[in-house]
Amino acid sequence: MSRWGKKKSYDNIHNYVERVEDVLLSESSWSTTDSECSGCLHLSRRGSLQGEGSCEAGLELATFSPTLTLDNSYAWNEYANANYIQSASSHCVLARVRACAAERARHVSSRHHKDSNVKSHENPLTEDGMLQQLALLAAGAQPWNHKICTAHSRRFAYAATLAIYVYVVEEGSSEYQLFSILADHRKTITCLDWHPTSDDLLASASLDQRICVWSVSSQSVLYAISICRVPTVVAWCVGHRDLISFSTQNGPVQLWAYTENTEPYPYREDYGYSSGIVTYRWHPSVPGRLVIGHEDGRITVYREEGGKLRYSAYPEGGEDCNDLVTLEWDTCSPDYILVAYRGGSLWLVDVNSMRIITKYSINMSASISTLAWLPDAPGMFVTGDAEKGILRVWTVSKPTPLENYILKETGFHFLCATQASNYQHKLMNENNDRKGIMIPNVSVVTLFRDGGVGLYHLRRKQWIFRREHGHTETIFDCSFKPEDSDLLATSSFDGSIKIWRIDTMEAVDTLPNRNTIIYSVSWAPADLNCIVAGTSAGDVFIWDIGKHKILQDICAHKDKKVFCVAWNQNDCRRIASAGESGYCYVHQVSGTLLQDYRHPGPVYGCDWRDADILATGCEDGRIRIFNISKNRREPVTELKAHLKKVFRVKWNPVYSDILCSGSDDSSVRIWSYSKAQCLTILVGHSDNVRGLVWCPEVPFMLISGSWDRTLRVWDARHATCLDVNLDHGADVYGLSIHPIRPFLLASCSRDSTMRLWSLASFVAPLQLKVLSEKPIEEIIDGTDQHKSFSTGLHLCGLRADHLQATLEKTDVAHHYSKRLKLFADLFCGDVRVKNLWDLVFVLQGHTEISQLSPNYTQSIMHHSHLVKCSLAMAAEHEIDSNRGSGVGSRKYSTSESQEALAESYLRCGALQQYCELMIRLHQWDHALALAPAVSVDYWRKLVARHAEQLLTDDNEACVPYLLATRDADKLINFHIGRGHLDKAFSECVALSKMNRNSRKGPPPDVPARGSSMEMNGTSQVQERTLECAHLVAHWHLLRGSPIVAACALLAVDDIKGALLMLLRGHELELVVAVGRLVGLENSNTGDSNTGDSNTTESDLATIKGLIFSAVRYLVYRAIRLSLWKLAIDLTKTLPKGTDCTVLQAEVLISFVGSHEEQESLYSYAEYPSPVECPEKAVGPVLDQVMYLLLSTQPYKGLNKALEFLQDQIIGENIDRASVWYVLRLVQAIPLSQCGGQWAIRGNQRAGLLAVSAYLGAIRASVLEYSPVVPHLLSHASYIMEKHRPGGYEFLNEYIATAKIKWDQGDTNWGVDTAESLEMWSDVGVTRVSGSHLPRHSDSQICCITNRIIKGSSYFLENGESVMGLNDALMWAKVHPYSPLGTGHKLSPF
Repeated sequence: MSRWGKKKSYDNIHNYVERVEDVLLSESSWSTTDSECSGCLHLSRRGSLQGEGSCEAGLELATFSPTLTLDNSYAWNEYANANYIQSASSHCVLARVRACAAERARHVSSRHHKDSNVKSHENPLTEDGMLQQLALLAAGAQPWNHKICTAHSRRFAYAATLAIYVYVVEEGSSEYQLFSILADHRKTITCLDWHPTSDDLLASASLDQRICVWSVSSQSVLYAISICRVPTVVAWCVGHRDLISFSTQNGPVQLWAYTENTEPYPYREDYGYSSGIVTYRWHPSVPGRLVIGHEDGRITVYREEGGKLRYSAYPEGGEDCNDLVTLEWDTCSPDYILVAYRGGSLWLVDVNSMRIITKYSINMSASISTLAWLPDAPGMFVTGDAEKGILRVWTVSKPTPLENYILKETGFHFLCATQASNYQHKLMNENNDRKGIMIPNVSVVTLFRDGGVGLYHLRRKQWIFRREHGHTETIFDCSFKPEDSDLLATSSFDGSIKIWRIDTMEAVDTLPNRNTIIYSVSWAPADLNCIVAGTSAGDVFIWDIGKHKILQDICAHKDKKVFCVAWNQNDCRRIASAGESGYCYVHQVSGTLLQDYRHPGPVYGCDWRDADILATGCEDGRIRIFNISKNRREPVTELKAHLKKVFRVKWNPVYSDILCSGSDDSSVRIWSYSKAQCLTILVGHSDNVRGLVWCPEVPFMLISGSWDRTLRVWDARHATCLDVNLDHGADVYGLSIHPIRPFLLASCSRDSTMRLWSLASFVAPLQLKVLSEKPIEEIIDGTDQHKSFSTGLHLCGLRADHLQATLEKTDVAHHYSKRLKLFADLFCGDVRVKNLWDLVFVLQGHTEISQLSPNYTQSIMHHSHLVKCSLAMAAEHEIDSNRGSGVGSRKYSTSESQEALAESYLRCGALQQYCELMIRLHQWDHALALAPAVSVDYWRKLVARHAEQLLTDDNEACVPYLLATRDADKLINFHIGRGHLDKAFSECVALSKMNRNSRKGPPPDVPARGSSMEMNGTSQVQERTLECAHLVAHWHLLRGSPIVAACALLAVDDIKGALLMLLRGHELELVVAVGRLVGLENSNTGDSNTGDSNTTESDLATIKGLIFSAVRYLVYRAIRLSLWKLAIDLTKTLPKGTDCTVLQAEVLISFVGSHEEQESLYSYAEYPSPVECPEKAVGPVLDQVMYLLLSTQPYKGLNKALEFLQDQIIGENIDRASVWYVLRLVQAIPLSQCGGQWAIRGNQRAGLLAVSAYLGAIRASVLEYSPVVPHLLSHASYIMEKHRPGGYEFLNEYIATAKIKWDQGDTNWGVDTAESLEMWSDVGVTRVSGSHLPRHSDSQICCITNRIIKGSSYFLENGESVMGLNDALMWAKVHPYSPLGTGHKLSPF
């Protein structure tokens, strides 16, 4: 298939979209009935989607390679001379994007010819920035179609509306993680089925009349076919690897040999049925045996051979059951099926005679919605109730269920059983000696009607994986709460409003479905804890979240749709609403109408500037601005805005005179209110613009979302598009900026997902200025003249004002540390950084929990607080539970609540409280078993209490306990009362003997409990605690959460480990800030309260090395941004020494500019001029190489460096520090320069690339960058083979030896990393934030590993090849040149 064909399918995406905004893909109301076409198949190439509803005869099958390069994925940066990171690409980037790319490339290219730092500090927003995805809220499971879940071995998948979510459990683990998102269908997915023998092949069908065969590992469509009707069922044929069956609602069942380029054909030449198909199933072990369930209750059976091949009938006595729900073959029988009907009937049927073998009993009020056989458990199956989440376990031989599990209040939608993972199976095999019928070691994938998804382990009776309350349809709007900004509200086509905690991405509250579309939400200001929402039914209602009730329902719009609501943040009494009625109403919270502003057409957007000024966007393409205080219905200003309707208007949060508008003409326009004119037109989107939001601290940064599936970041001053992101799989609607973290963005889309993004990379120059200790005036604009866009890049919002006021009150001695912390917190987009600063605060000696953030006790706590806080929380939980008003009483039954409390106490080490709760639950055995760990006296008291309780019940089991307590009176009286005199006598004698023995000495007591563990000690417990902390940290790091990983280690006072986690996560600013706050500062003060007073010289050296590495990468970032003087300033923050000198030399060697600018930069760095440098080229080889490279004759320095490196490689002296310093110097040389400067060509160029790749591989091996080591060695071989540099032939042998050594697992190169910790401290694989998140709308293959990329991508110089950001960072740290062998520098820092 041509690449053009693939592109076309995405260009024509909205052939499927009805361009009526208020309907917007009402997926739940789409008909799944067949078209008028009579059953012929019209198949088309994947890309050739003509007009909607059209179909052409014939067959065109599309076959796609899983590694096919994505069309135009590089259009945004293919013209640029320098590499930069882009967070996502698309299958197609439209012509406007290409034109915008060319304009941007010209700007970037010209920027390389000047030094913005030398001339001025009027820096623009960073054009090499990107939107970095931090978190993803996956869509919920759709509730419309039935078989939209399937499982295979360690994987399971479910379908949302437009995408398939695949989860996988890693080997040796029980944790399921989101593995990939498969998004190619343009309408609702109707069915899924996993290949019976391959866990990489998945089939799907959709309302877009397409059937796709997916490769899960490459996240790509391998084969696709289009038909003229909607396929409702798809299933793999048993016994045929490459044969798929599918059917439409009325049949027939078609077979498609997708690998053979043949046309589908009806099964058994059967062309239809009198009743619609609900579902069908192939027998899992008998090829060709098929059973079909029909809407009228009939069952059609196809025999595999002999006799009548097909027959249809009702089960015997089932003629009245005309609403079949589902059916499944009995895996142990070729003739039996399980059938469920809507009325609650559940039968085992013999399909040969249609006789009901067993009728299963179920409550009259219950109705089964789904069932599934259990693997490796012959004759056992599960069912799920439709009205309530009751999971029932059955065996075919028994008409009543074995077990009933109440999992949720919401009913089931679908069940799918799968084997437990090997790890879970191993855990459960140890308890395999139970008698009778045993619940199998099976996990059940559960889909609920509210969109919830879970994986429930039957034998363990617990959730392995659970995700509640995802939206099942388009999310139209999202909004951060002003007072508690870690709460985010979303509104959806599914009729619900959900409140999310963005640190955990869990729903904390949900407004139940109101049977209407909710288009818009807006929070009340301050702490009112209310939301106003607008609906498609014309309602504007106020929801009090705390009381969980509707306070006010305003119906001024009658039955016309309300597209936008806005709660005035300056006057909490006023609410504006705009809608289809053509009015924008302003109401008081009480419901009283204040104003009604009439428009000539529907009003789609409204936004408040202050207490009185309101802007609206209308169908006629105009913006109208009203002043509420003037009490007039005419607008004070009317802007002739767009060619088509205006959908959104947003006032600038800083510049009160400026507002923006987005329209269906695909443009965004910037307006001056006072001048009543358009200032700028932002062109780039290719479809209707929907979401708009300003950055509140950099007020000329604007973010927009569109129907073209893109998020765009703009510099509104210059009409420049800074980044295009296509990670959303469909139209982007709502955008919201965090009120406290101005560089944290939330977005929502028609793909039913909500995503969080960091904008911090766009203001990288400001972060570098903070770290280089620039004056606050260069960072914060403290003037009050906020009427128009400023020329420079400054912070000038409310957060900046507050930060500046805080710094002015800070003690001078702690000013720098405080400044570092405040700015690092401001720029960081991850809200979990609050936990990091809490732990830093504790390590600084502040032990009072009241001084920490409110959510500290719900996050990772310091070890000194853990037990105390957990005990307090458990005690509070217990009190609330006993009152019947706590969390436990709402969520659990009494016993479940008590068990949860007991587990909480046990984890805190509060054994006595645990024992008491076990007694309440009548689990005396547990309590008595652990009581001696408290004390023997306590155990004896419990034994006496238990004996007394048994005596009260007249239970003979009291005897051993009375013996244990030596209570002769009660024991004898008990036996005499029962007439057992012989027992009374014998046990009285036994007691007498026990008492005599006890006089020989006191009974052995349990050793006293040890004192509280000293975390800095060397005990075994200490070592195991640190080991656990490191395991937790590593787990979070690999899942894209380096900040949480660092918190896990700070909680046990492991500062250097925490800094390493931040460094591996590329959180460079946090490394510097945290390292100086708790590493260097505390070691200088020697504060004994910090928990770090015993920091060794070795630990301190390691901390300094980690900080140096972070600063070095920040210097490389400044070089990438051409901020040369700022790069020098950063080096000056480091201690003087060889490392600092080499780093400064790297900056000067990398410089690209005129001779005058070069001399100015040398002077700024306090280096001799290039003409004077040769005089310094004496002494050690490092000095000679450095000064010759800085001189006017740099080629001499390169020759000397290469000769030195060759000698050291041949002499096997690569353990010397000078080797790696010299290598860093020559790696700083740009291999292609402009402006008339020298350029390296020919043999020297190839030799440098080969030596750099070989030594880079060795360095990567020492630093444990295992993903890139073999590829660096292969790259070195490629350079040697392609260019054959003279004098370097010896490298072939060394490269071959290194490959063998690596294959054997030998990573010992004799390098003493302790000699220079500044160079060797960054140990471990890099994992940046969000790098665990799969892509949605596209998939990309890393050009070096050939693996699918998760998280952010880094495009190479040809614009086509791409690397994952993690791999690009590790590669560039050791070998800064492109893996394509062109000599272009990589700069992903």
